[in-house]
Amino acid sequence: MKEIMKNKKVLYILMALIIVLGIISIFVFRLNFTLMYSEHTKINVYLGKEYNLEEIKKLTEEALGKQEIIYQEIEVFRDSIAINVKSATDEQIDTLETKLREAYEIGENEQFIVVDTVGHIRGRDMIKPYIIPMIIVTIVILAYVGVRYLSLGLIKVITTLILRLIVSQALFLSVIAIIRIPIGVYTIPLAILVYIAVATYTIAQNENGLEKNKENEKKNN
Repeated sequence: MKEIMKNKKVLYILMALIIVLGIISIFVFRLNFTLMYSEHTKINVYLGKEYNLEEIKKLTEEALGKQEIIYQEIEVFRDSIAINVKSATDEQIDTLETKLREAYEIGENEQFIVVDTVGHIRGRDMIKPYIIPMIIVTIVILAYVGVRYLSLGLIKVITTLILRLIVSQALFLSVIAIIRIPIGVYTIPLAILVYIAVATYTIAQNENGLEKNKENEKKNN
């Protein structure tokens, strides 16, 4: 029993340390966002004719150099494409325009490239659509846990679940901040999976506790 308590204390200290380091990392280095979620340059290319993606990639890499590039099809007819990069100089964009103009036989006076600066997407904007649904789900789960496991102690079961959900999300964010994992399209779904896993595990533990109570009652009777 003492060994178990000792291991729990070590685990709690480790979790607290990770969360503190995560908070420090967020304030000092800020979170690391993927290209599409950070401020970047978007080059919209309207060719007016079907293009070959591999050729577009080759010409783009020659013009913009070695950096992360994300391509997005704009039209279903494959005649327009958006090229997303962290940054691009006027010279690089001019080089790209020249290469594309030559490859796709576009007239000298035709304007087919539009360059936009896409702003950084804040973390609070990412989670905003999920706040109300998650609050509703949490209230429903807490109500279920409170009624189902009332015999285990209402305050105990609800407090345990709330603390585990908060700590697990704090640990998830802290690990992302410390390791510098880029925040992107999969971050919120992963956070929800962590939420579900922790809630399921806690409910399973309560279920086992309820079964033990029933067995003890049978023995006493």
